Amino acid sequence: MKKFLGILFLLIVIAIGVGAYFFPGLPYYYKCTHDLEFRESLTHELPIASPDVPENSADYANLGIRLTAWGDMEAQRTNDKNMALWENKDGSHTVSIYAETLGDNYDFLDRTNISHESLDRYCKAVKKTTPETNYEFVKLVCSLTMDDFDIHDLKNAKTFSKMMSIKNENFVRGNTPLAHYIVDGVGYHGFMLISEDAESGKEAVINVYPEKNKHKRYIIILSFTDKDEILSIAGKIKLTE
Repeated sequence: MKKFLGILFLLIVIAIGVGAYFFPGLPYYYKCTHDLEFRESLTHELPIASPDVPENSADYANLGIRLTAWGDMEAQRTNDKNMALWENKDGSHTVSIYAETLGDNYDFLDRTNISHESLDRYCKAVKKTTPETNYEFVKLVCSLTMDDFDIHDLKNAKTFSKMMSIKNENFVRGNTPLAHYIVDGVGYHGFMLISEDAESGKEAVINVYPEKNKHKRYIIILSFTDKDEILSIAGKIKLTE
């Protein structure tokens, strides 16, 4: 019996050693599949033929952004010169535009605990384009699935695990993942985050990055009741500067 247990123990040690040698990313695979609930892609394309906003729609423009939305809103006073706000009487429809200037030292990887070197190393290994902007980084994080896991490299497995943690911490509200929509237009790239089960009293957040001004970002927040209308509004944003 002792001999049998000794052989069994030896086989276990060998199996662990072989696994660690050929599949060094296994600990992070276990972490992703057991500790993180959402591991699927959150990315969607805006519908090509998106529904129109209501017939009583109106154009709203300020701070370098123009969009078409519900016509029942009125401009509201704000204490921030970089913010514009429109709202209807019951607050079910609101549009706010915030123009943010990114400093020379702005780094989209700040507070992610991921270095540019490790991100580039991972992306090259899995044949993905290395993000150079926050827009590209969010696009990558939201699109990742376990098919993109590199189990043969410990460092890449660790980087992937960090990005999956970011997805779960930043793009999940309660038990509901946020849908990530690509919102690209003339002269800009952007993305919208919106709840998958959006019904009454929901919000959508759109980030817009002008191509000609790398130090500018627009953040548009919309309150709405009809998700289809939001998809149409997001597809018709225009830059005016």
